[in-house]
Amino acid sequence: MATFPGLRLLLLVLAGLALCMISTAVDPTKQPTPLDSTTKGPSTLTIPSQTPTSSNTDKKKDGSSSIKNPPNGTKTDHSCTYKVIEREKNSSIAFEVKITSNSSRTNYTVEYTDTLQNHTETMWSGNELSLLIPFKMLKPSRKYTVHVPNCTSTGNTWFQGELTEKDIKVNLTGTDQKKVCFETEWNLPEKCFDVTKANACTNQTIFKEVNYTGVNITLPPAEKLYITFEKWIPTKFTWVNKPENCENISIACSSTVDKSEAVKVKPGQKQDLKPSHNYSCTGTYHYEPCVGCKTVNISTHLLVNIECDMRNAIVLKPSNKSILATWNVNQTCHTPNFTAKVTCNPKKSEGKNAMKPEGDCNLSPTKSCNVKSLDYFTDYTCQCNDTDGYNFCKNNNKAKTLPGPPGKPTNVVVVIKSNNIIQVSCDNKEWHGNKKLFHAKLDPEYKWTKLKPNETCLFSFENLYYLTTYQVTVYAENDGIPSEHFTAPKTTEYNSGAVLGFLGFLIVVTSIALMFVLYKIYLLKRDKSRDDREMDDLLPQTTLLPVEPIAADALVEAYRKKIADEGRLFMEEFQSIPRIFSNYTVKEAKKADNQPKNRYVDILPYDYNRVQLSNGGRHDYINASFIEGYKESNKYIAAQGPKEETVGDFWRMIWEQQSSIIVMVTRCEEGNKTKCAQYWPSLDRETEIFDDYVVKIKGEENCPDYIIRRLSLMNRKEKSAEQDVTHIQFTSWPDHGVPGEPGLLLKLRRRVNSFKNFFSGPIVIHCSAGVGRTGTYIGIDAMIESLEAEGRMDIYGYVVKLRRQRCLMVQVEAQYVLIHTALIEYNQFGETEIPLSDFHSTVNTLKQKDGSDPSLMEMEFQKTPKFKNWRSSNTALSEENKKKNRSSVVPYDFNRVPIRLEEDDGRGSDADDEDEYSSDEEDEMPTKYINASFLDGYWCPRSLIAAQGPLSDTVEDFLQMLLQQRARTVVMLSDCTENGQEFCSQYWNDEKKEFGEMSVEVKETETFPTYIRRSLEIQHTKRKESHTVQQYHFLKWAGNELPANPHDLIDMLKTIRQTGGYKNSRENRGTPIVFHCNDGSSRSGVACALWNLLDSADTEKLVDIFQVAKGLRKERPGMITSPEQYQFLYAALEAAFPVQNGEVKKETASPDTVQIINEETALISAATEDQEGAASSQPAQQQADAGVSGASVANGDTGANKDTGANKDTEAKKDTGANEASESSEQTEKPPSENATNGPTVTVEV
Repeated sequence: MATFPGLRLLLLVLAGLALCMISTAVDPTKQPTPLDSTTKGPSTLTIPSQTPTSSNTDKKKDGSSSIKNPPNGTKTDHSCTYKVIEREKNSSIAFEVKITSNSSRTNYTVEYTDTLQNHTETMWSGNELSLLIPFKMLKPSRKYTVHVPNCTSTGNTWFQGELTEKDIKVNLTGTDQKKVCFETEWNLPEKCFDVTKANACTNQTIFKEVNYTGVNITLPPAEKLYITFEKWIPTKFTWVNKPENCENISIACSSTVDKSEAVKVKPGQKQDLKPSHNYSCTGTYHYEPCVGCKTVNISTHLLVNIECDMRNAIVLKPSNKSILATWNVNQTCHTPNFTAKVTCNPKKSEGKNAMKPEGDCNLSPTKSCNVKSLDYFTDYTCQCNDTDGYNFCKNNNKAKTLPGPPGKPTNVVVVIKSNNIIQVSCDNKEWHGNKKLFHAKLDPEYKWTKLKPNETCLFSFENLYYLTTYQVTVYAENDGIPSEHFTAPKTTEYNSGAVLGFLGFLIVVTSIALMFVLYKIYLLKRDKSRDDREMDDLLPQTTLLPVEPIAADALVEAYRKKIADEGRLFMEEFQSIPRIFSNYTVKEAKKADNQPKNRYVDILPYDYNRVQLSNGGRHDYINASFIEGYKESNKYIAAQGPKEETVGDFWRMIWEQQSSIIVMVTRCEEGNKTKCAQYWPSLDRETEIFDDYVVKIKGEENCPDYIIRRLSLMNRKEKSAEQDVTHIQFTSWPDHGVPGEPGLLLKLRRRVNSFKNFFSGPIVIHCSAGVGRTGTYIGIDAMIESLEAEGRMDIYGYVVKLRRQRCLMVQVEAQYVLIHTALIEYNQFGETEIPLSDFHSTVNTLKQKDGSDPSLMEMEFQKTPKFKNWRSSNTALSEENKKKNRSSVVPYDFNRVPIRLEEDDGRGSDADDEDEYSSDEEDEMPTKYINASFLDGYWCPRSLIAAQGPLSDTVEDFLQMLLQQRARTVVMLSDCTENGQEFCSQYWNDEKKEFGEMSVEVKETETFPTYIRRSLEIQHTKRKESHTVQQYHFLKWAGNELPANPHDLIDMLKTIRQTGGYKNSRENRGTPIVFHCNDGSSRSGVACALWNLLDSADTEKLVDIFQVAKGLRKERPGMITSPEQYQFLYAALEAAFPVQNGEVKKETASPDTVQIINEETALISAATEDQEGAASSQPAQQQADAGVSGASVANGDTGANKDTGANKDTEAKKDTGANEASESSEQTEKPPSENATNGPTVTVEV
């Protein structure tokens, strides 16, 4: 190499050039960059100008740098020291490396090492003797050791920092702030979350490192706040979109008018805001996930203004001397935060100078006040003046105080009008009420005497003792409140004209005159009996009218014409028929031996067709006549009701005529008068012997309207076999008038005809006289046969024919009209009764359809009359009662359930009293109204009650009704609330609860799959006695038009009938059972129909769905209105009586042998939709004409009311030539009382 100097020089130049290149490769303007490729962060960190070296990951074990010399390569002797200084936490610099040197050198190499990962970073100090290390290059919770090569440490040589919440920054991004990000000054990546309702306001851990547990933060709400408020006072705010895990927000409300009126509330808490006042409310969520990183979520401004209708805020409840004022604001402001003063001033009275007292009181929130010291029965105008300036009390309310005790009678004058007559007159100026009555009494002889309301005070006490001192007492009364008594003594005078002898003479003369009159009466009766034939000849023979037979399709129109003008044509037709045809003799009946056998002296059989017994001679007589049917001779025997002495003759007639059916159209006793002797044995005796005949009873079937007895008859003198006789007694013919439902007689006819056989003799029919009711039944039976055979009927002609065979057949006009109404019923509706044995096959036939034509079942439903407005509902529609109705379905006046007031509350009702509320006219007894109707049950009239679900204001009335009617069972067919609508206010509670003066407590509760049974104890708070009611709450009807499974409803009704004793207990049958639903008709009608149908099926093994639905429609609007309900009744009965082995499965109930007598007098109405014309009514009561021989019917059967509910009676015409009244006039048929509603009515719908 020495030999090549040029080569050596070349190598030196290259080495120097290389060093220069290395020196220029380092850019001193660049920031030091750590070699950790994972370091991220914003570029906002400020780092002094330094020149770092490249990172060196291959360090020596002693930690010295691999770079020994500075980049210029200059080697200089020097000494230096260094130390680590930790900076303030609020800056971005973590620590500073401070170098102290004895030379001018500035560019030092600084190494800091992560002791956890044994990783070293190298940086150049640059032109400074200080090197700043930012947090962005470090990780928290790690220890870093610092080393400056070739320098000696004089202080701290390491650094370790912790991450705190103050180091974290939060950033909400995205739509509706649904994304949140967190970052820090340390060398850590940014952490972001997508915020949802599920994770909102939940705790999360971020920046978790190897040896660092991280920081816990809370996520914000998922979206912008949305708040609402409730529109009432006090109001309540709601954070609508509040996530489940978030705490409540703060809500601030400020008045838009007065900014100083600020209110802070929390969601869910009630806040009293001023009514009719504008507020602007804002919800704020303060979000602070960590210390120092705060933000807020603010809702949009919400305008709040709560309107309060306070015009009728005050309710006045007057008593006799005060008026109670209470708040009655709407639901929006039920507790207004203000007070008021109520002032009541009396109405000015014209012509009166006396000033009435006035008063006032202060009314505080949610309370009431009493304006006292007022006058009785005075009109007051009460004004409410609020003291808070809201001017809510705008209207003046009027109230009238209740009646009070009247003043003491004034101007009382007691005078002796005659020697023994005291007259009292008086006056009263202070009545304090409307019902003004005066009472007067004389002590010690007379009881209290009262005048009619508003009658002048004038009493006259006559026939007093002479020279006797009486104490006169007079007082006034108003609405049952008496006044103070006025008393004064008064002495009668001596009768100067009294002569005892003259009185004795008058007594003798009067006695003689009376004996003379009685003797003349006896002579007249004797002459009448002898000259009957001559009197018969006086009857006109040419009075019959040319009445044409009526075609079936013209029957309704003919009825309309005859019933018009108060039944004038009916009256003319009926009165034109002779009562007795004189050309037929009655000699046998008038024989002396036979006269005792006649129940009535003027009801005698004609000789030519009387029934003759086989005894022969004078013992062959019985008061009975053969009657022709429709083209069948001797089809019937019309007989009088047997007397005690003719029972043997009666059975002889049955035996000889081989009659197998006896129809009895009366009861043995009616109106305390004997109508017929009991000629059959009772179940207790089983056998009775009447002369030569032995009568046994084999069985008895009791039905509501009739009793069927199966008898056997045997002649002791003959060896022939015993004869079976069916005895059918019709028990529903009222004492006065005719049956109100012609369908009852059609039903009786079906029963009678079901027992007929080809070999039996004439059907024996009798009532009491054997003419009125007997003729009516025969006329109906014969005319139906004519209708079926010819399509027409000659009712007038057949009644004439009946009278030619027995006198007075169809005795009164009402019976003549009844034949017409029965034929209309039969012609329009036919026979809809179905035996249980044929029920399933009949239903299948009714369901069959031919193409698009309706099925027979649908056609049957369409025939059901609607009875639109056939009765009045004035009470239900009065202004004071309209608010008590839940819907437009309201009860009729004639059968609504009344609630007695005050003194009668809590007193039990006689369930068998049918006439207490039978007319449309209001009773004198004051009553309250409730939306409930009496319905006729199968066994008893008015044994069912259909009611609407009680309102909150009528719960007390509902409980009073249950108590007064002594109801044992309540059937609830709806829930209290269905589909968000109230159907019934809950009138029971687990604990004792009071509703006004009534209290109710649940004593026992049983839950079943389809219903709940509750035992309720009802009590009037003013009385000790309580009443227990079983409530059956049906659960399977809620929300549906009909129950999905008919079995559910049928099973519950069967349970009620069995456990409640309604099947076998006569007492319970007369006690009303209450059904209620939302309107008292839609569901209650279906349940009531099934109740009656189950009774009919159990008792008679027959059902008539059409007649049951028709009857319910007549008793309450809204009953069985849809074909689906009608079809449901058939489906329910199919479920109740399933087919087993080809036959209807029989229930194992014990036979019912209790006799129930049904005296119903309900009106009947029959019509189809396609018939036209207005509703027409039965003619007024008509009495029969006086007949031959002076016999007259003084009292006849009556027709029905018109559909307006009024009864109009007309006096019977009397025969002026009659000399004596007949016995039958008093005992055969009698007129009803003025309030009776007997007799059929045909209603034809337009």
